[in-house]
Amino acid sequence: MSSINKYLFFFIYLIFFPNAYSESFVKAGDSLIWDSENKSYTALGDVEFKNDKFIAFSDKMLAYYKEEKNEEIFTKIELFDNVIIKFNDEIFKGDYAIYTRKDNIIKLTGNVSIESPSRLLTGNELIADIDNNKRILNSGNKDSLVEVLLENNAKD
Repeated sequence: MSSINKYLFFFIYLIFFPNAYSESFVKAGDSLIWDSENKSYTALGDVEFKNDKFIAFSDKMLAYYKEEKNEEIFTKIELFDNVIIKFNDEIFKGDYAIYTRKDNIIKLTGNVSIESPSRLLTGNELIADIDNNKRILNSGNKDSLVEVLLENNAKD
């Protein structure tokens, strides 16, 4: 990234993000586009999104927000390509993810995995209900499998 782009990104960051809702932020390595008419941000390159529940990384992100009391509150986040979401002691990975604040659900699709200290689960679709601490992992079709690998922590 050229030094002009870095300065432009830093300038945009200083203008818009001090006013952003304090529990959330968006960062981008390449570009960050603010669309005030559609109340959204498009972030490209080494994208990072963080709120009070989780932190997410991807190559591209669309973040939609609403304005309340002169603050931007992110309502829907779409993550594209090389998606990694860190939630508590779990790491979710996939090709695409969408998070909606209203129901506090993360849905990942394509080459999905859930890693935790003692297991690795893989499938094609994950629905993670953050509020109710539930995970639904689906296979791609009737010929696919949902796989689980457990680490043996038992002491002899």
